[in-house]
Amino acid sequence: MAFVTKKDSGVKTVVKGFLTGGTQAAITYPTEYVKTQLQLQSKTNPEYSGIIDCAKKTIDQHGVKGLYRGAGVRIIGAGFQQMCRWGAYTNLTQIFRDEKTGKLSQSMNVICGLGAGICEAVFAVTPVETVKTRVTDDQRRGTGNYKVA
Repeated sequence: MAFVTKKDSGVKTVVKGFLTGGTQAAITYPTEYVKTQLQLQSKTNPEYSGIIDCAKKTIDQHGVKGLYRGAGVRIIGAGFQQMCRWGAYTNLTQIFRDEKTGKLSQSMNVICGLGAGICEAVFAVTPVETVKTRVTDDQRRGTGNYKVA
């Protein structure tokens, strides 16, 4: 967590995490969208022959913005994922620092990182990925169960 410093408050850390996650997701979302489309298509009668075909057909039908359909869920979700990880890591390192020296041993640093990853997976990744896949599939099928900006 190179961007988290000892001087950062909890609020500053989670804001940094949210902004970092959201930015990363906004940049990488088109590949995520194509991957999800390929995963959700029929195996017996596939709509797309591969990555390039899926991207090309999406752009032909919906323009470049079609590659960002449902992106709001992913961008906000990625923000929460990083926010959760950075916040958990910061709190865990404060708990496990040596009281006398204020330092964190390498083994405790690894344990704090592991704990932060577990918090992220349980409280952010699993729920966000479930919602993202449902929204993307809903848009693909045109069932109208979810409305997204």
